[in-house]
Amino acid sequence: MSRVADVKARISSVELLATLKKSYSYKELSAVLGLSAPILSRYVRGHVLPSAARSEKFIATFREKLLRKMVMDAVKVTQDGSYDISGVVNNVGLLRQIAKVVYSEFSVTTVDRVVTMEVDGIPLAAEVAGEFNVNLAVVRSERELGVEEFVEQKAVYSPSSVKYLYLPKASIRRGEHLLVVDDLVRSGTTIEALARIAEKGKAKVVGVFAIASVDQSMQKLKGRLGLTCPIESLVTLEEKPKRYSY
Repeated sequence: MSRVADVKARISSVELLATLKKSYSYKELSAVLGLSAPILSRYVRGHVLPSAARSEKFIATFREKLLRKMVMDAVKVTQDGSYDISGVVNNVGLLRQIAKVVYSEFSVTTVDRVVTMEVDGIPLAAEVAGEFNVNLAVVRSERELGVEEFVEQKAVYSPSSVKYLYLPKASIRRGEHLLVVDDLVRSGTTIEALARIAEKGKAKVVGVFAIASVDQSMQKLKGRLGLTCPIESLVTLEEKPKRYSY
């Protein structure tokens, strides 16, 4: 690891601790990470950077023990019985940490561009694009003014719900390797449409990631797309959410 990469990893671990501190007390973090509260406080306040070894431990523990719980705790069930994950999408610190996990999961392959669907997929996709240091392509449900050429794809959500999705033709290039990112996958119809847009643009989807997916939607998506690349979601939600009072 280069010196720059080493320092970046250590700074990232401090950012991670600062994010965790918003949800956990120093006592709770101490129990999970095995370090005293005063030491953790020095890291969070930026008085000192943790060693590379400790940084790796923080990140690994976060992925294994805390991340999924933090996401699930932020997921709500609305009055009509659907899922609301805005508590995750609007949490910039948490999205930044999720993006780092996405980078670690997909960094073994070449990613030239991140693709997402407006609107709620954009915050995470922007963070992921930043981690990979690549540009972002946003698919929209309406044509953008001032753009003359589009890649267009029909998306059938139900017999009575059909949308046409549009991506400016210049947003992707022939032969590019694309990572598709979204916030929530329900039926997989939107992700499938994004993959078809990539095909029409002569680009290749090398991975799909969503914060959450409903029931077996990701498995079904794999079958429909026939892709051999990783198709992953951080958490899986029940098809019919339980109703809670908040």
